[in-house]
Amino acid sequence: MNERSKTIAIIGAGASGTACFLQLVLKYIVRQVKQPLSIHIFEKRNEFGEGLAFGTGQEGHLLNTKAGLMGIFPYERMHFVQWMHQNQEMIAKEFPQVSIHPDAYPPRMLFGRYVQAMFNQYCEIAKEHGVDVQLVQDEVVDATIHRDNRVSLKTGSGRTHKANYAILATGNPASNTFQKLAKQKRFFPSPWPSSRILSEITDKTARVSIVGSSLTAIDALITLIGNGHEGPISFFSLKGLLPRVQSPTEIPYIRKVLTLANVRKHVREKQKSLRLTDLIRMFRSEAESYREEPLDWAAEEREDKDQLTLLEEDIALAAGKQCLLQNILYSLREETYDMWKLLPADQKLLFLKWMKPYFDINRHAMPMENALKIREVLRSGQLTIIGNTNDIEWKENRFVLTTEKGESSEADYVINASGPAAIVEKIIDQPLLPRLLKKKYIEEYAAGGIHADLDTLRVVTSSRKRPSPFYVIGHQLAGLQLDINAFWFNVEQSDLLSESLLKNI
Repeated sequence: MNERSKTIAIIGAGASGTACFLQLVLKYIVRQVKQPLSIHIFEKRNEFGEGLAFGTGQEGHLLNTKAGLMGIFPYERMHFVQWMHQNQEMIAKEFPQVSIHPDAYPPRMLFGRYVQAMFNQYCEIAKEHGVDVQLVQDEVVDATIHRDNRVSLKTGSGRTHKANYAILATGNPASNTFQKLAKQKRFFPSPWPSSRILSEITDKTARVSIVGSSLTAIDALITLIGNGHEGPISFFSLKGLLPRVQSPTEIPYIRKVLTLANVRKHVREKQKSLRLTDLIRMFRSEAESYREEPLDWAAEEREDKDQLTLLEEDIALAAGKQCLLQNILYSLREETYDMWKLLPADQKLLFLKWMKPYFDINRHAMPMENALKIREVLRSGQLTIIGNTNDIEWKENRFVLTTEKGESSEADYVINASGPAAIVEKIIDQPLLPRLLKKKYIEEYAAGGIHADLDTLRVVTSSRKRPSPFYVIGHQLAGLQLDINAFWFNVEQSDLLSESLLKNI
């Protein structure tokens, strides 16, 4: 490494890593930084820029967020839509079903093309302005911080790369549930890549169980039915809840009770930390003030109810008068994070344990197109939803799934779509992070993820006196941040991260 040059390593070239790369290059150019800069980008997959979920290869896998929020440049949320307009001929030829509109939900693979196009464009721009960009197709598996605070990164191939700073943009880790089944050939620890599912489940009549019933589980379902699977499929889920349905057009909702100003006022007047019950109380008051009458909150419970009936109701709501509770949560998009930061760690843990499933089905709802597909397979009986799950065991050449009530069912294949691991030491598919934890280069936050300075996204540890050479973005901040699955949120966090990092060089 040139002693005058500064080297930044970006570990992970998915969407969040790409967003950081674009911002670093852009700010370096705009501010006419004189310090020579080298950016080393590490990616274990074959492609740089698209990421695992956006490189799905299945047109039936749709974005779960409308196109008008998916711009890869901070606060330019319409940039993806603008890019689609600029590439209308390609889209008309290769994605004829896509509507170029801010409220559309295009295929993830099209969005992956967009991210990849921006990545390639900024590789060229960097080169034109003297920024040395090196693409390393390898996985970073370990790291060492030296006395001069530089870091050596060791890859799976055994090579070592030195850098002044490293950005942890490793993406969503695999789920760590049901690891006792990991050695079974018919067990898929993740729905990604979908190509593995298609290549190994060749019997179109096989019984398949998908662990979970969230948006990721729906993607796994669409992988199967979109490729002609005819056998029975089940969602095997803790709560047995489907996401609600997004309206084709989001209707603005103006909150009067559950506002950031009122939350801060409550903390000031009570002179006590914000509690989860305070937010629940304000949420209920918000809904009841809109309806101008008390609501039967027990009637809003969705567990142990027929999910097809609920889905039919949700489709009707999305197509018509809309869902009030959903509208309130979507209107909170710009303030959720500031409210989340006001909660102490113990209250965040309570939310994650008790409230998150209900928050998620409303805030992270499914596009109408997917809702109609699920309704079809529920009506036909091909899909069943099993709630209150307990365990899965491999017995006599098949999986046996049991519920808390002792009821059992069987499956030939199991796809784990139960969500990414949030506890660092239990992450199984990103060996770098547990090793950094063991070396005390990172520390876990009580509610999950890694400790970091939320103003800079620089890793914070109590065991080291010098500022860390590591920065972090995305899922590894689960606990400290709430919207880590929202692309627009991570893009705006890349603005903070790059701002801090460039100041250091």
